[in-house]
Amino acid sequence: MPVVTLYHDKLIELIGEEVSFEELAHDLIPMLGSDVERIDEREGRIDAEFFPNRPDLYSVEGVARALKGFMGIEKGLPEYEVFDTDIEVEVDESVRKVRPVIAVATVEGIEFEDERDLEHLMEFQEHLHWVIGRDRKKAAIGIHDLDAVEPPLRYLAVDPDDDSWSFEPLDRPGEVMKPSQVLRKHEKGREYGHLVGDLVPILADEEGVISMPPVINSERTKVTLDTERVLVDVTGTSWRPVLDALHVVVCNLAERGGKIGTVRIFGAYERVTPTMKLDVWDVPVREASSLLGVELKGEELEDLLARARHEAVFLPAGEDVTTFPSPTHYHIEADWEEEPPVLYDEDVVRAFVGPWRTNVLHVWDLVEDAGIMYRYDRFEPRVPEVPGLPEASDDVEFASFLRDVMSRLGFVEVNSLTLTSPAVNYEAMRLEVDEEEPVIVANPIQKEYTILRTWVLPSLMLFLSDNKHRPYPQRVFEVGEVVRRDPDAETGAVDRRNLALAEAGPDVGFADVKAVVEALLRELDLLDRAEVEEFEHPSFIKGRCAAVTVNGNRLGFFGEVHPEVLENFDLEVPVVAAEFELEALKKAVGW
Repeated sequence: MPVVTLYHDKLIELIGEEVSFEELAHDLIPMLGSDVERIDEREGRIDAEFFPNRPDLYSVEGVARALKGFMGIEKGLPEYEVFDTDIEVEVDESVRKVRPVIAVATVEGIEFEDERDLEHLMEFQEHLHWVIGRDRKKAAIGIHDLDAVEPPLRYLAVDPDDDSWSFEPLDRPGEVMKPSQVLRKHEKGREYGHLVGDLVPILADEEGVISMPPVINSERTKVTLDTERVLVDVTGTSWRPVLDALHVVVCNLAERGGKIGTVRIFGAYERVTPTMKLDVWDVPVREASSLLGVELKGEELEDLLARARHEAVFLPAGEDVTTFPSPTHYHIEADWEEEPPVLYDEDVVRAFVGPWRTNVLHVWDLVEDAGIMYRYDRFEPRVPEVPGLPEASDDVEFASFLRDVMSRLGFVEVNSLTLTSPAVNYEAMRLEVDEEEPVIVANPIQKEYTILRTWVLPSLMLFLSDNKHRPYPQRVFEVGEVVRRDPDAETGAVDRRNLALAEAGPDVGFADVKAVVEALLRELDLLDRAEVEEFEHPSFIKGRCAAVTVNGNRLGFFGEVHPEVLENFDLEVPVVAAEFELEALKKAVGW
């Protein structure tokens, strides 16, 4: 998890009130939900680890904003000043298949006092790259000295060998490089070059390149201690992570007294960023009290959410709420996707959530905020009325046994998402899309996550694809959940666990996966009873795929992955794989 470096003097300056180092290190910061990793009173330094769900706390500015609410110094939404700039970014059609999304903003009137401020900014940027950007794959952030930028801007994809797009990469003054040279010679180019393809995305102004996302910025627009105005660009593959990252950056920088400027994006698509839209949630007082185990009044919950830096309004049951109270100091006010009810049959607190709070996805996230503001050390621990002794179920023990076996066979365990898409689960694996088989997500946020997977192997193929720049051979496995629709089931679906394994490398073949499967069957004491027979599966090469059965019941299958599947996942080495149903294995073993 991200570890944020906090200096006492910097926090006090942003908080605006004197707070002792001791109180910050041992009380206030831990109460925000962080683990304090290191305390250096001589340097006035605190290293605090924050959870991945709170990227707004990855900088000293975000922590100061939260502390001001926790201490009651400021409540509700901060009044950030937002204005329209005349800066425009033209998006060329060439980026659509490269890195299609860009959002841009400015922050003006900020001051960097010393090198620690610049170090904070770089640390903040890298933490966001990991947590929101997934190591720059989904979102990459560029921060520039606005006074060194000559608008208008263009975002386009170019030939990396084109001399006309040469520039000085960051921290390499005097070294003019073509994009292809940056990818080969610069350490960031070697680290992130796998994220670009035959064409390289470029953000350019009137004078030339200012950024080559997601790799490196230009030295010309480097942020220094003299910088008072910054331009922030975020590029990525979809709007959600890109806008999340942009809002977190500009709102945290605005805590330094800066004004946020919007930028018009046009060309391949039209948008004004940042949107600064608020999410609106109604939190039932009774539900919040039940979850926290504390009897709260509506006014109390309103105060707790206000201290969590949400704009909060208590709406008693039966009150006419046709005219909704709404914060007016934001550039774009909150808008409802659906009309809320005119009357509530219970007390609620309406919370307007700022755009930097990217983790609020459910009412319970706001209840958690209320719990933090209430202070966790005020909750009284209770012994359960019905004591019980915990014991692992047979399914859990069997899965643990299989994990142990696979680890001893030299495989590394991975844990991937159960959410996937028909493109990965079916099409990339050379299977016909079965509309009746998968559980479909009703309102997916991203096109990559529209169904629940029906088998595990596609997830491993995706993992191998993401790690093709790593050394070979690669041997991975997963004991993971799969879900299929079943009209006879109580919930309309059944979930099972499967064991999948895959090995990638230039020299792997059918004999390698057969040896692994036989070793697995031997550990399960099934080798003498199991029958291996030829099996046809579209994802595997014909004649190099086999099924394993015991007493006529199929346990799973294995073989060499079809070249077309390898091509679909952009893999350049052979892959062998296997997948087994845990329920069938367990039944055959008699576990």
